[in-house]
Amino acid sequence: MDDFFVLDPYFGKTEDPDSLINYIYTPLFLKTKIDVLYFDVLNWEKHDLLDIDLGLATVKSGYKKTAISFIQYVWIKMVEGLNSYGFSYDDIRAIRTKLGRKLHFSPYYNKKVASNKALETSYNNSEAYITDFEKYVFSTITFKNKYHFFFYKDSPTDFFQFDDGLLEDFNAADIGDYFLEKFQKDHFSFSFFKIFEPFLHDDLNQFEARSISMLSDEEDKVLRMIRRNYEDIKSITIRFNKSKPTHLEIKSTKKVAAQSRIMDHIKKKDYSTIVIQTVDGNVVNFENTRKYKL
Repeated sequence: MDDFFVLDPYFGKTEDPDSLINYIYTPLFLKTKIDVLYFDVLNWEKHDLLDIDLGLATVKSGYKKTAISFIQYVWIKMVEGLNSYGFSYDDIRAIRTKLGRKLHFSPYYNKKVASNKALETSYNNSEAYITDFEKYVFSTITFKNKYHFFFYKDSPTDFFQFDDGLLEDFNAADIGDYFLEKFQKDHFSFSFFKIFEPFLHDDLNQFEARSISMLSDEEDKVLRMIRRNYEDIKSITIRFNKSKPTHLEIKSTKKVAAQSRIMDHIKKKDYSTIVIQTVDGNVVNFENTRKYKL
């Protein structure tokens, strides 16, 4: 990105919703430049986790076709959080469906929304709506709502969403026991607002600010890739060109409970070398060496 993306001009303000819509729906971020491992992004795309239904369409721009908008970035960060805390791909897809619930506009407001240039490329002009997910994004920016989500492993779609205002309402109505019950149940607490915080400092590039200042972008990427599934890592090879890391090979060893599981790894469309080890004709484990270009 040539220009810094900041939310300061829109934070806590409701005067210009059209401008906000155009801003957060315009593809400006390259997937290789966001603070999420690109290998993970590609994997999630392959498993249909990132294609979230949006009521408002992406605004056309002259930027690269592979770029994503801010609102798509927010969903990627939610997927990253859910995946890191052990929610399955099926769980994440179910949560996406729940957050994609349509909130229809009134007939009067339909015309106003449909006239916004953000909808010129939309397929929803005849059925104007936004989704719950978009509502949370807009409310976070325009009303400074600090949303939190409690996700439950035994029932992923029955998540509990709240903000500071809701807590105050619970206490005022003397129904704190309801909230206490949600707290006591095993859950993953996800701070929705934290996704937005790095974009509220107009003197910093949010993605550069998240990198370790002592490391280059390539070195930072190497560390993040090594941290993934580090329990299975057997060896790591890093190749350099003029003191700059350019390629990474990660060899991991896994035990195999069923031979069919091997095919899951073979079918993956990445660059890897697989060595299968057997005992008495039975597969016991295999080594998988993946190769990455930094």
